[in-house]
Amino acid sequence: MKRLAPFLAAAGSGLATSLALPLVVRLVSLREIDPAGWLELLAWISLVPALLALRAARGAGEAARLGLLSGFVFFVASIHWVSHAMTAFGGLPEWFSLIALGLLVLFMTVHWSATFAISWTLRARLGWPLWTHLPFTWAALELCRNYLFSGFPWADLGYTQARTLWVAQLASLGGVYLLAALVAGVNAVIAEVVAARRDGAPFPRLAAASAAAAVILTLGYGAIHLRTVRARLVAAPTFSVGIVQPNVDQSRKNRARDNARYILPRLVEPTLEADRAGADLVAWPEASYPLYVPTGTTSLGARSNSGIPVLEHAHLLAGVAVVDEFRDESGRRRNRIGNVNLMLSPTLEVLGSYRKNHLVPFGEYVPLGRWLGFLKQVVPSFAPSFPGTDLAQLTFPAPAARAPGAAALASSDPSAAPAALPAAPDLVRLAPMICFDAIFPEINVTFARQEPEPEVLVNTTNDAWYGHSAGPYQFLAIVRLRAIEVGKAMVRPAYAGVSAVILPTGEVAPGAIEVGPVEPQALPSEEPPHLLLADVPRLRGRTVYTMIGDSFAWACAAFTAGALALAAWRRRRPAPAMSTTER
Repeated sequence: MKRLAPFLAAAGSGLATSLALPLVVRLVSLREIDPAGWLELLAWISLVPALLALRAARGAGEAARLGLLSGFVFFVASIHWVSHAMTAFGGLPEWFSLIALGLLVLFMTVHWSATFAISWTLRARLGWPLWTHLPFTWAALELCRNYLFSGFPWADLGYTQARTLWVAQLASLGGVYLLAALVAGVNAVIAEVVAARRDGAPFPRLAAASAAAAVILTLGYGAIHLRTVRARLVAAPTFSVGIVQPNVDQSRKNRARDNARYILPRLVEPTLEADRAGADLVAWPEASYPLYVPTGTTSLGARSNSGIPVLEHAHLLAGVAVVDEFRDESGRRRNRIGNVNLMLSPTLEVLGSYRKNHLVPFGEYVPLGRWLGFLKQVVPSFAPSFPGTDLAQLTFPAPAARAPGAAALASSDPSAAPAALPAAPDLVRLAPMICFDAIFPEINVTFARQEPEPEVLVNTTNDAWYGHSAGPYQFLAIVRLRAIEVGKAMVRPAYAGVSAVILPTGEVAPGAIEVGPVEPQALPSEEPPHLLLADVPRLRGRTVYTMIGDSFAWACAAFTAGALALAAWRRRRPAPAMSTTER
């Protein structure tokens, strides 16, 4: 039992940390059980048992195993719903989806394992206490997971604070990686305090003071930043958006062409309602239009079978599947599919297009196809397979400036009268990120740095294949940080799941739609389509994070590499009971 205790502690830490992410327990509710985010407080102490076990580890190998177990429990608890996505979207057998889930979890867990092993090495060889380096090694390894093998930066530690607004504002300085470093650092300090008390060692005053200062500064900055952004929202020009959520079960969507007569009315009827209500823009979810659109199409109104009526006023942001014809190596004509957002005028003329930039590995394409080509049979034939090569903004003519709607509701002083509205630019500029694009902060920053800069972010998505799980709510937490990072509102139309307008503060504007997909066996009782009408603030200007991007995370990576190089030249010595820095 004595040898087993550290591993039980590591497993407990992984489970406790997973509770700080958005959570759905189907036996309790099909919705998020803690929308206010009170469980996020767990993240500040949940890693302590694992870090105490790490301090007592007898070698880098044992430290790596502790990290492997802790991370494995964390990721299984956090993303077990991915197996549902593989069966619902990819049509994989249940047994194969469980194997694939295990491999994905193992890939993500390796980064926790490496973090534990590196931190143990630095402590043992250099005598540095955990709190002086763990925050930076943690951020460095999460940065690695963002890029390695195409990347899958889901369930990063920083996302555990997306609903704690005063803390989440830190993302406007250093992104999700700075948040992760802060949470990891506080856990490391608490572990040092507990160890000192347990061992009868001197209280680590420097560590405690550093952690307290970091938290106080974070809360102070968060309060000031929230007040500043809310004041800007009161004066910001707005436009009206209608977000359409069709709520079609994924098994129907998998045969969209066959079910077009069923799906199209669920898109068109709310669109006409939004148009009658005076919406400036109607936004459809990712790949929601059920018919293929040939590349180069200049108007959907010219297609007699498009099924989309001409609108009176609103422009339409339509998620479509575009078909490209090309010749393969043998010279045969073949088709490939792209996942595209089209900006359409009220008369359905194509004003611009954006093609999904970052495809989902094994969901939309097979990476390393030369060696893993045998896995192409598990990628659905209808899935997009051709990524975009640039990040193209979408624009539509700006409406006349008017007093804000949803934006005013975020004001800390509801009675404050709006200031005189500035003259609005001629075009509303949107930064579209289709589904998977939005989990990569570097795509968000690249859009925000463009000239002329976009005013609003858009994340069209299809969360139907997550089922009734935490997946849609975890994705919502991710895009809430994207909005804070660059100080722009986010328009989020979802096929099923959570559709919302997210303010630049990370707050979800009133009226968000939370409708999970219906299970295949319950198709006759599908949820009706929903429409969300909201005013969207248009903000310009750059945050610190927009300007420096992931410089903090890359600096953490350089620090980790340099510290490891230094440790390699030092003679190995046993970990000290308590270093001078700890005292």
